[in-house]
Amino acid sequence: MGDCCEIHQEEPPKQKKEKIEKKPREEERKESSKKQDQNRINALQMLETIPAGDWTRAVEVASTLEQRGSDRELCRSAAKAAERICCQERGLDALTEQGAVQSLLQAWQTHRNDTSMSVHTHNVVARFWERASGDDQWICLPAQLGVAKVLLSAQSEWLAEGHRTAVKLHEKGHKTAAMELYRLCIEQLTKEHGADSQCTLQAQNNLAVLLEECQQFQEAEKLHTEVCKQMEAKFGAEHGDVTSSKFNLAALKAKLGHLAESESIYRQVLEVRERTLGPQHSNTLRAKANLADIIRRQNRLEEAEGMLKNLVDQAHVSFGRDDPTTLKARCQLAHVLAGLGDEARNRQAEAQLREVVSRREQKLGPSHPETLTALGRLAFVLEGSNPREAEQLNEQIWQRLDSLAPAEKRRARARSGGFVLGLAELGEPEREEALLRQVVERRSATLGATHPDTLAARAELAAVLSRKDGEEAKAESLALRREVANLSETCLGLEHVETLAAKAALAGAILRSLGPDANPVDVKAAKAEAEELHLKACRESLQLAGR
Repeated sequence: MGDCCEIHQEEPPKQKKEKIEKKPREEERKESSKKQDQNRINALQMLETIPAGDWTRAVEVASTLEQRGSDRELCRSAAKAAERICCQERGLDALTEQGAVQSLLQAWQTHRNDTSMSVHTHNVVARFWERASGDDQWICLPAQLGVAKVLLSAQSEWLAEGHRTAVKLHEKGHKTAAMELYRLCIEQLTKEHGADSQCTLQAQNNLAVLLEECQQFQEAEKLHTEVCKQMEAKFGAEHGDVTSSKFNLAALKAKLGHLAESESIYRQVLEVRERTLGPQHSNTLRAKANLADIIRRQNRLEEAEGMLKNLVDQAHVSFGRDDPTTLKARCQLAHVLAGLGDEARNRQAEAQLREVVSRREQKLGPSHPETLTALGRLAFVLEGSNPREAEQLNEQIWQRLDSLAPAEKRRARARSGGFVLGLAELGEPEREEALLRQVVERRSATLGATHPDTLAARAELAAVLSRKDGEEAKAESLALRREVANLSETCLGLEHVETLAAKAALAGAILRSLGPDANPVDVKAAKAEAEELHLKACRESLQLAGR
């Protein structure tokens, strides 16, 4: 009994002692909880007071999202603050660099059922893609690419938006950014939908086209071929995406010089489109136009002529006389007619081109790339029959290009002066030639043989010599044209207006150098060289005019 009493006597003090010890701990917890509540209130107030575009507060948003990602209300306020910050470009930069966008996405995935937070998050993402589609350098930065990769894997809607952004960048000519984004999209599309899904194959087709534009022909051909095989196996030969993919492959084969393969593929595309879309459909006519061009390049000119006359008639009926498809077909027909070489067809080619130039000038403007292309083709056709007008037309082209080109690509021509240029019109061509030779010599001595002003003077001397009778003058003119063209490309670059003018002038000089008794083999080689020079100048002019 004594032991029991002792035990009972000692128990109350123990209980009392425990109560004494617990009391400060409970108070600490209450104080800590109160402090946490106050910190939370402070954080909410801080987020709510962040003004629009204040990029300096991006770090606070990022910190809140990273440390308090489980707190729905705080995350909602942080998302709202992030939307306000990113209304200006610098704000979006800061959010991206601080990792706030990735933290926001993680918080959004945790609280997907919060409607308000979803709206703010989607608005931030929309702002990101909008910026990406218009700023190719920005999207290629490491932080931005990191965000893009996370977005592409976060939601199918954003993956589709990423692909659309890549297409926009591609269309604007931002090739590096577009290629980077295409590859990211293809990687994610393959994971989500499979390598043979329609969306994956469409993205691969777009990448193959871009690779081709970037001169990466081997990879482009391999990818085009794989896409064609997979699409045809899955969707059948008559599916629109299949014929589109084959069309792109045929175009690449033609660019690589594989004309027989290109012709075969184009014929397959044309046969399917005539059957499924009809002979008058724009896609059908486009395939026919490209096939006719392949036939022309294989020197089957009469076959190409018949096909193109039919194409012009179909385009005229379907789209009208001023439609781009009709006018392009007429340019192609003129090209073939001029190539056939007889006088009657040359006149037909000239008439076709004059009308195309007139209609394009009225509809598109005198400096539009397509107008300049037709004008250049007309000048080339006139080289044999009317070289003086051809020279005048070419000068119009270079003047128009000078007005479009950036300052560093324009001609800086120090002409020899109105006095020298007017001597020929006054009946003193010999004196004009002599003075020009003096100008060339002085500029070569003082400025150097490769200075733009020296090259301009040599080009003027070549033009004067080309108008003289006699084989010796024509041979010297041609030699000068070659030197000027080569030096211009080396010193000024291929895209410089002076270089383009020199190449076009060289093409004309080659054609004019052909005498009536020239060897047929030499004539064919000279015409091919002139044609290649002209087409090269046209391609570069198009790029320069389209900037």
